[in-house]
Amino acid sequence: MDRLAAIRTFVAIVECGSQTEAARRLGRSQPAVVRSLGELEKTLNVQLLSRTTRRSTLTPEGEQYFHDCKRVLAELDAAEARVRDGLAAPAGHVRLTAPVEFGNRVLAPSLGGLLEEFPGLRLKVDLTDQPVDLVAGGYDVAVRIGELEESGLIARRIGSMPSMVCAAPALIDRVGVPDAPADLGALPCIGIDIAHRKFGLVWRFRDEGGHPFTVRPNSVIVCNSVALARTMCRDGAGFAAFYAYQVADDLRAGTLVSVLADPGYPLHPVSLLWPPRRPMPRRMRAVLRQIEAGIRAELDRMRGAWLQNGG
Repeated sequence: MDRLAAIRTFVAIVECGSQTEAARRLGRSQPAVVRSLGELEKTLNVQLLSRTTRRSTLTPEGEQYFHDCKRVLAELDAAEARVRDGLAAPAGHVRLTAPVEFGNRVLAPSLGGLLEEFPGLRLKVDLTDQPVDLVAGGYDVAVRIGELEESGLIARRIGSMPSMVCAAPALIDRVGVPDAPADLGALPCIGIDIAHRKFGLVWRFRDEGGHPFTVRPNSVIVCNSVALARTMCRDGAGFAAFYAYQVADDLRAGTLVSVLADPGYPLHPVSLLWPPRRPMPRRMRAVLRQIEAGIRAELDRMRGAWLQNGG
């Protein structure tokens, strides 16, 4: 006797209310259903159903056995689903968001590899420097730079990022370099003001004791674009503060240099952020794993440039 098949037959009889309906649901003949039930009762040495010509009703022993069997079958079905999910390739839609420059320079390389490995994925990537609500916006995962506020979201820190003040060699030849961060209040600087948050208009440092302090630079230009600020900085219009990844290529090429000896630039955490989901879909696990590895690799590749230039 196939014990599992007999148990499924018994449950079907109870749920359908008759052996005839159970046979129809299972796609078996009625004699086969009757025989399966009889063999199960014989093996258990107990009557599970009181049968009449019209219908069957559970005996007290049968009622307990029915509930136990339902629980066991549910657990078995769930276990089989987990195995199938583990074997299936991740597929479906995932929506990501990241800062514009970070997405173009650091996140992008991992996305191509992700789609190559998992062709069933469909990515929607929104690059924006505007603050977004992940839940209201329907985002699955976000990349964030900086300290995170309490939000009820799940965060995983995957790296750190220095910020640094840079200038073109031509500007340094013309006005010199600041001896201390406070000197930036008298030198031409470029401010970055994205989403009116003014993060780029007040520059943050640490003193020798590790205590944070701020400097308000002499901003002769204020813009809402990192790309524009970097171009103006390369052209010698002023000193500018950037995250290190934003100027790694320029530092390596020598078109920009980091100024201030041992300035105590703060390190900003780089994090992945996502709404809690139980269980987490396989596509989400794949995306998080792949972009974390990709971002770490890109940051390692860039690190030599900013360490060499004082980051």
